[in-house]
Amino acid sequence: MARLRGSIFGLLGLLALSVTPACASRYKVDAEGPTYAAQAKIAVKVNKTGIRQVRIEVLHLAPIAKINPANKVYMVWIAVPGQGVTKAGYLDYNERRRRGVLVATTPHAKFEVIVTIEQSPSAPQPSQVEIVRKLVSKI
Repeated sequence: MARLRGSIFGLLGLLALSVTPACASRYKVDAEGPTYAAQAKIAVKVNKTGIRQVRIEVLHLAPIAKINPANKVYMVWIAVPGQGVTKAGYLDYNERRRRGVLVATTPHAKFEVIVTIEQSPSAPQPSQVEIVRKLVSKI
């Protein structure tokens, strides 16, 4: 009886693994100037409905006003091929830890994550100062 119960639990475990949504995909990207020391970590998870949760964390990130006093935010954008660019939000920046984080969602399987330096949080499109750009393919 114990042997049968173990087999049943083993089969249930395998079944659970086969219907679980895809695992998270992770990407590491070195930032471009003027934030050369920064490193971005991007994690993408797919939920049951196919929506992707994107977590962007940028480490060793310089205080934005020290780069240029007119700068206000590190903005994150989602660019979908053939559909343009959408503002995902701005990095929640911790100056003491020199780290910025944002969690956003997208229904698209293939997209680019872009992080820019903006002089206004209401910028309608990305500025020319990109510090991170990473293509995230279907996971």
